[in-house]
Amino acid sequence: MCTVTIVPLIDPHGGRTGFRIASNRDESRRRPPAHPPQSRAFGLRRAILPIDPTGGGTWIAVNDAGLAMTLLNRNPGDMRGRAFPDRPSRGTIIPDLLGVETLASARARVEAIAPDRYAPFRLVASDGERWFEAVSEAQRVTLRDQPLDRPVMFTSSGLGDAVVEGPRRELFEGWFGDDAGAWPAQQETFHRHRWEDRPALSVCMSRDDARSVSLTVVTVTAGGVSLTYHGAPPDESAEDVTHRLPRAACRERQP
Repeated sequence: MCTVTIVPLIDPHGGRTGFRIASNRDESRRRPPAHPPQSRAFGLRRAILPIDPTGGGTWIAVNDAGLAMTLLNRNPGDMRGRAFPDRPSRGTIIPDLLGVETLASARARVEAIAPDRYAPFRLVASDGERWFEAVSEAQRVTLRDQPLDRPVMFTSSGLGDAVVEGPRRELFEGWFGDDAGAWPAQQETFHRHRWEDRPALSVCMSRDDARSVSLTVVTVTAGGVSLTYHGAPPDESAEDVTHRLPRAACRERQP
């Protein structure tokens, strides 16, 4: 499970210079660690992504068109703890989208996904101007599309998404002020936050069977894209691994 934030990057004059996505990955203590990020080709595009060794997919990626996307498992109360051994890994969803160039094209591909093909998921993608959230439900994939004008957060938990949504949302709403110049630093500290008396509900979570195992930060600007992978709990020291790609020309146009 995960906590994800997206923040626009704003210069001192109020101009938009890019955006950042940060993702805490929360996993079972028994799950093998992910492989560090690598650059791969997806059609005419290149992308950076860490690899999950169990399913071979990923939970976060960015391509050289400047599209970034991340995936969260959904754990509605009536399905919490349910396994879906007969379905493909949700980690294969993002690789199927990395060859596109525009947010609209990514959205169209997501809309075509059969909702019962995968276990419940929440996909979030952004191009820095807008973001969309795709939520798989029993009979459909529901999409929400919004402009990216201030920080946004998405979260999930194996305890049940509703259990952590309230406390993490309250923390998030009080964490980011109106000073856009402070948002990147506030994003960094938010993803390392842990309540001493409520570690299981924290953004940087810990409980007997699971914990936040990594922090991944994607940065997109006009000059290029990068993905920085911190392969340890966000509040613990570890050597970060960063991969970069220059922005490449796109053939598609946003509608």
